[in-house]
Amino acid sequence: MIHTLMGTLAFKGLAGAVAAGTVATGGFFAWRHVNKPTDVKSRLIWEGYTVADVKKNGVWKAIYLAKHNESGFSSFVAGNNKTEVGPRLKQKCSELLSVSAEDKNYENSYKEAQKWCLNPELTTIEMQFDFEDREFASGDDDFKNLFSLNKETGAFISAVKSKVSSFEKGTALDTAKDNVKAWCEDIKGRAPKGDDLKHAKEWCTKPSSTLNSFMDAHGFKPVSDNGWSDKFNSLKSQNKDSNFESDIGVSGDNGATKLKEWCDGKKLGTDQIHSLSENLEKAKVRCFVRK
Repeated sequence: MIHTLMGTLAFKGLAGAVAAGTVATGGFFAWRHVNKPTDVKSRLIWEGYTVADVKKNGVWKAIYLAKHNESGFSSFVAGNNKTEVGPRLKQKCSELLSVSAEDKNYENSYKEAQKWCLNPELTTIEMQFDFEDREFASGDDDFKNLFSLNKETGAFISAVKSKVSSFEKGTALDTAKDNVKAWCEDIKGRAPKGDDLKHAKEWCTKPSSTLNSFMDAHGFKPVSDNGWSDKFNSLKSQNKDSNFESDIGVSGDNGATKLKEWCDGKKLGTDQIHSLSENLEKAKVRCFVRK
């Protein structure tokens, strides 16, 4: 159980000061009176516990994963999985945490909240993701996009290959998405630390569905309507792609127009990233500028 020591240490510090005679006893008890809890939540915090945040959603799924096999949990809140139980648990705990110290149900509410409404110990990567409100990839498009975005990264290939020995960057997309999914499902149950956690966040987090949204998250925006001439000239001067002009169909001085047509034709704001296939890296370079 994750606890915050602030309240406990403050209490012990003052108690120690009283014992040593460095703080007037009357002052110490006045401090306790002023800070006396007024409801279940403030009592838990006062006693040094870290209360789950009722303004968030994922933490309640993490609590389900940590607690659902414990005696009494299913009678406290009903449901068969974290998606069902999370919102119900959040609502139940929100009600318990607000029970007044003057309420006749205060002690019982306190005991239930102490058992079911605190931040859990995060023992798996799945719990860590839920706690952070981070979403795992799930559908076929997610895993196809993850493969398309990361297949040029050697560490990614090695990681998935550790689960599926035949996996390569040239693996067919429909096979690759199953391989990536298998690796991500496997890593969910590992301890949330080190490279396992780092790689899970990099390669199993639900990705952007379109290249526009992906590039936006990385500090880039689509070329503006009046920016195509500058973009074309910049790419031409860099001379990094010998087939650039022929690839976009340049003839004469229509380079800016052809570049815009090429980018527009890729439907970067609507189509899935994996649909770009071999044009993915080209589109990243040709169709975006830094914000």
